[in-house]
Amino acid sequence: MSTSDSKRVALSGLTTKEYEHSLDKITLDVLRKIPILPKLIELVETPTSMARRYSMLGSDLRISERQFPSLYKIFRQACDILEVPEPLLYVSTDPELNAYTACPDRPIIKIYSYLLDILEEDEIMFVLGHELSHIKSEHLVYSILGDLLSTGALRIIVSTIPGLSVLYTPAEISLNYAFYKWVRASEYTCDRGGFLACQNFDASCRALMKLSGYSRKYMDEINLEEFFAQAQAFHEENEAALGKIQQILLSFGQTHPWGVLRVRELMKFKDDGDYDRILRREMKLPEPSLPAPKEAAPNSLSSALSNLSNVKFSNPFKKQ
Repeated sequence: MSTSDSKRVALSGLTTKEYEHSLDKITLDVLRKIPILPKLIELVETPTSMARRYSMLGSDLRISERQFPSLYKIFRQACDILEVPEPLLYVSTDPELNAYTACPDRPIIKIYSYLLDILEEDEIMFVLGHELSHIKSEHLVYSILGDLLSTGALRIIVSTIPGLSVLYTPAEISLNYAFYKWVRASEYTCDRGGFLACQNFDASCRALMKLSGYSRKYMDEINLEEFFAQAQAFHEENEAALGKIQQILLSFGQTHPWGVLRVRELMKFKDDGDYDRILRREMKLPEPSLPAPKEAAPNSLSSALSNLSNVKFSNPFKKQ
């Protein structure tokens, strides 16, 4: 069942602080404190964005008022509700259940046709709202680090700096841990943004359920209440048996939290009353930040990385 346009509330003056997940802020603060990060991002931000922009322009279908106008209408409404300047939107035919946002200088959202084909209108609104929240929260600059880590570019960059190759392994471990811990937490924030855009709790959770597992053949037998029960059962099992070390090992390198965790966090956001307060435009100040976890950067590693703060990086893509 779709939520009609007239029933959706425009969230005038919405700020990300109103719905930002606490883990998102804490883990991003840890990531920002790694001194090498700004220099690495500066080095790759422009060429990475250019490559993605030209790739999408040349191979994917750009959505507009005249190209898939029904999809564009959903997209445009999500932009208005969340008060995000309209980015570029592309559809890809790649057979994936996926959507992502890239290019901090001129944001682009890419959604895959296979995902569109299994989602209802409100579920699409949730996904688009989720991606728009990455833009609103300014996540895109830091997400570039994922390209560095996944492609091995960090190894290449560090190897070109005399005397720093010895720091490569500890730097990579520190960045990997801090980045993937943050990027998973950022998904909780953006799930909240998707929910605020579509303003349909069941549809938001159905979208997450379909991303966790889906079959066209048994589409009519999908059961949201069972997914809620699974999320609760996982929470209870996690509390009772899954220790800290096991959680780290099972989640290391993953860019998204497990689906049941995402729906559990969305349930808490609704049940705690935060969602209703935002819709009523009752500003709720965020709680003070907790101290950065000590595990994020051991003293010896933190000291070693601090020595990189004065290193001059040469950007081969920048005109002299």
